[in-house]
Amino acid sequence: MKRFRNVLLVAGLGDGPVPGYVFDRALSLARRNEGKLTLIDVFPTPALVTKALSRETLEHVLSGRRETLLRLAEAAQEEGVEVETDLVVGRPFLEITHRVQSFEHDLVMTDGGRDQAAGGLVDSTTMHLMRSCPCAIWVVRPQLGKRYTRILAAIDPDPTDPRRASLDRKIMELAVSLAKLEASELHVVHAWTLHAVPVGSSEIWKRWEETARTEVKRRLCKFLAEYTLDSDPQVHLVGGKPPLAISRLAGEKRIDLLVMGTVCRTGIRGFFIGNTAEGVLRRVDCSLLTVKPEGFVSPTESPPKTQNAPVGPHHRD
Repeated sequence: MKRFRNVLLVAGLGDGPVPGYVFDRALSLARRNEGKLTLIDVFPTPALVTKALSRETLEHVLSGRRETLLRLAEAAQEEGVEVETDLVVGRPFLEITHRVQSFEHDLVMTDGGRDQAAGGLVDSTTMHLMRSCPCAIWVVRPQLGKRYTRILAAIDPDPTDPRRASLDRKIMELAVSLAKLEASELHVVHAWTLHAVPVGSSEIWKRWEETARTEVKRRLCKFLAEYTLDSDPQVHLVGGKPPLAISRLAGEKRIDLLVMGTVCRTGIRGFFIGNTAEGVLRRVDCSLLTVKPEGFVSPTESPPKTQNAPVGPHHRD
């Protein structure tokens, strides 16, 4: 887990401070990795709040948010963690993405919020971050114990696609590292579907499906043979559409953390395909760590270089 040394924690989005279990997880990670932790709070764009709040009231609200950030920073410093705070006003996903681009954060941690209007398990800011933010996104959800007891890595082996293979390796490295760190039970899943349907009898269909499944299993076993593990993971080859199949398995196996990739096509700026990760995030209540493939190009424009330095030792307004 030494991969993450410059962590950005979403400590607030204007509607309340970060839950304690998320802060504790981020603090533990930064301490173990001897890394830096930045706490960011993004208050909504002024245009969205000026009708309801006077300038004086807004300043009062920001002052309170700043005090909360500084209290969290003091708690982190007491644990020996290098910490910085950042209080900004704007569109949350844009401000967070710009911060990542300017300061080269390698991980964003958030509780994922909740879309109360849609009754969902995650807010729109987190969905936007999964699509646009260039680094890994860790959505930390409540859990019974302090450690993850069961970790699931979702991979999609394909020897004909080097970028996908590279992403799968990144997923496995993170899942294996976390499983060792947390003394967790490791699970691996590959969800597959038939991309062509043979014309003919049910017997022809059955043979076609068996042949396809055998090939998928062979690819999966070959990929996993590359890793030296302390114990054999529980491997699951499940059929069906990936968002549904992976979500169902995560629930059945009572997974605490799911590690998977978000998929994109480079070459056309802003063209992003992440339906599997987004679909899973909307359905599971476990924590989710998503990583981007190599060469990912964010559709969000990088901020001007003049924004590269925060004002003051602890915060930026």
